Amino acid sequence: MKGFHRFLSLLVFALVKLAALLPIQVLYFKASVLQFFAEKVLQYRRSVIVQNISRAFPEMNYSQIKALTHNFYTHFFRVFAEVIKSQGISEKDAKERFRITNPGLIENLHKQNINVIALGGHWGNWEWLSIAPLFFDFSVYTLYKPLSSGIIENLMGKLRSVFGLKLLSMQRAGRYILKKEDYPALYVFIGDQSPSHKDPEYCYNFLNQESLFFNGGAKLASATKSAVVYISMRCAKPGYYEVTFSPISMPDEQLKDNEILHRFVKRLEQDIKDKPEFWLWSHKRWKHKPDRNQ
Repeated sequence: MKGFHRFLSLLVFALVKLAALLPIQVLYFKASVLQFFAEKVLQYRRSVIVQNISRAFPEMNYSQIKALTHNFYTHFFRVFAEVIKSQGISEKDAKERFRITNPGLIENLHKQNINVIALGGHWGNWEWLSIAPLFFDFSVYTLYKPLSSGIIENLMGKLRSVFGLKLLSMQRAGRYILKKEDYPALYVFIGDQSPSHKDPEYCYNFLNQESLFFNGGAKLASATKSAVVYISMRCAKPGYYEVTFSPISMPDEQLKDNEILHRFVKRLEQDIKDKPEFWLWSHKRWKHKPDRNQ
């Protein structure tokens, strides 16, 4: 079965590679067609999106929520087109479309033998963080949750590693980083999914709601004396993004992990409030509530 999954993922990957040869505007057009069916016909997760937006922005009226919902669908399907296009562009073109404004911050920490954990959200084109290794001469990892589908698992691994990004499963990450097998390095955590834990110590007021957050990145930062930075991504224009790293905590601050996480939450919230259409409103972010009795 694993061999069959690998074959199918290779087949899909080959089709993606062929599609990547198309001009980005053609891919955007195809994405807009898919968007129309998803938004108007299938109404893909529309109730989740509208509910999330209305709770996060109670001051918005119906027409504003409707407009933001449409803008989200537009951005969401453009991300798919951009992920496909990234499989067929040169390293030079990739660095023009995805630019890190201050790689020196990470490089200076690396020269001081300080490991770096970068916390970000499903914001902008988070999948294009796979281009980040082109800006550094040391390892860049991303942490991921293994998927139930072997086909999708193999495919996403190939798509994300095309520019040298190394994938590390969440189950292995703690032990791997603590053992310092590749140290120092840059570890990217996308930490705004809904976690399985219900620990109120990691619950914050986020977009007007009680929100639980993954604590793994902050805990590892404390345990390994790593620096923590926030990933802020700006869409300069369709198909072009700028990433800026900003410090959240340095090892000598000795912050508690929930304090580190709180700083991350506040920065992510501000980015979302500034440009809400670029966040992933379609995921069920608030399906778990903190357990105050534990």
